[in-house]
Amino acid sequence: MQLIFEDKNRRVVSGEERLTFSSFSAFHLFVIKVRETKNFVLHIDNKETLNIKPARELQIIYAVTFLQGKDHTLSLEKKQKNRSLTLESFEVFVLDLDAVLTLEINNQAEDGDRRPWVTCLLNNLPLRSFTYTLTYSRRKHDSDDVKIVVDNTIQGSLLKTIKYKLWRLIGSFLPLFSPIKTETETITLNLPQQSHLIEFIADRMPVLNSLTLDLGAISIPPTRVPTVDDPAWTGDFYDDSEEIILARLLFGEAENQSREVKEWIAGSVLNRIASPAWPNTIHEVILQPGQYDPFKDTDINFSKITDPLNNASDERVRAWKESHEVAQGLLSGDIKNPSEATHFHGIGVTKEWFLENIVPKGRFIKTIDNTSFYWSPN
Repeated sequence: MQLIFEDKNRRVVSGEERLTFSSFSAFHLFVIKVRETKNFVLHIDNKETLNIKPARELQIIYAVTFLQGKDHTLSLEKKQKNRSLTLESFEVFVLDLDAVLTLEINNQAEDGDRRPWVTCLLNNLPLRSFTYTLTYSRRKHDSDDVKIVVDNTIQGSLLKTIKYKLWRLIGSFLPLFSPIKTETETITLNLPQQSHLIEFIADRMPVLNSLTLDLGAISIPPTRVPTVDDPAWTGDFYDDSEEIILARLLFGEAENQSREVKEWIAGSVLNRIASPAWPNTIHEVILQPGQYDPFKDTDINFSKITDPLNNASDERVRAWKESHEVAQGLLSGDIKNPSEATHFHGIGVTKEWFLENIVPKGRFIKTIDNTSFYWSPN
C-alpha cells in the first residue's frame, strides 16, 4: 500500500468539492474523513459511488476501487440546498491487491448517539468474509453499542434479546467486574463480485482497531494491464504498474549491463522520489519530459521498452526478467537501495561535461560498467 496523494486542509464544503490527482491503472484505496454531514454524495471519476449519511460526529469512509488511466477526480456534491459538511482529510493509496486486505483503523468513535461511524465501500469486488477487532465498554449511564450492516442487511445476533437483536456488540451486557472487552469476529458472507457496503454504526465511544477483508478470487477489469510475461505497451504508460514501468526503464538503459547497474539506476529513481526537487511518484519521475531517453518516441530503444519480448532472444528475455526482478525488489524493499545517486549517463559523455552542464551543483559518485552515477540536489 503506497500513499500517492493526501489533502489534510480541513474546510467546510457548502457546494461541490473536487479533488484531482494522477495515478496509474491499479486498485486504489480512498480514506475520507468527514463530519457534520448532511446528505452529500461521493463521486469517483464522475460516477456516483456513495451517499454519505447525516451525522454530526466524525465519519471515516474507506473506498476500494480499480482506476484506469492517469487523471482522476473525487468530488463531494450536496443533495439539498443550505447543506454543508466538514472535510477533515482525504488520502489515496495504490494497492497491490490480493485476496486479503487489512485496514489498520485504530479509531475511537466520538461520543454520540447511534450514528454512522466507519463505512467501507468495495466497488466491483467480491467479499468472502471480513474480520473486525473492536473494543467496547460498559459505561455508567449509556454503554457502547455497535451495529454492523452489510449491503443494507443488519448483521444482528439471535443470542441477544429482542430489544437488542439488531446490535452486534452491546456494552451493557458486559459484566461489572470486566467492563471493557476487545473482540475479534469473522463474518462469512461469500458475496459475488459487485459493489458491497460494510457499515459500522456506533453508539457512544467504541474503538475499531482493524478490519480485514477476505475478497477471494478477484477479476481484474477487462482493460489489459501489462505484466512481466505480457509486457506489451497499451499505448498509455499509466496502464503500467510501478514495477513494470521501472523495469522498462532499467531494460532500456541497461539491458546489456550488470545487475548492479540496474540496481543503481532503480535506486536513483527512488532517490528522486524522496527529494522535493522531483515528483513524488514512479510514473511522474520516469515520464517527466526530457529525463530518460528510452521513453522518447524518437529514441532507438523506445520500441524495445514498449514490447520487450517481441521476437526476443534468450539473452534479451533474461535481461527483461532481471530488470523486472530488480524493479520489484527495490520497490518492495527486498533489495536495499545501493546509493544516493540521482543522475547517471552512459558512454559518449564525459564526467567533466556532465558536471558542468547537467549537475553543476552535484558531484560524481562512481562508474559501474559503462554507466557513471552522480548526486545532485536538483
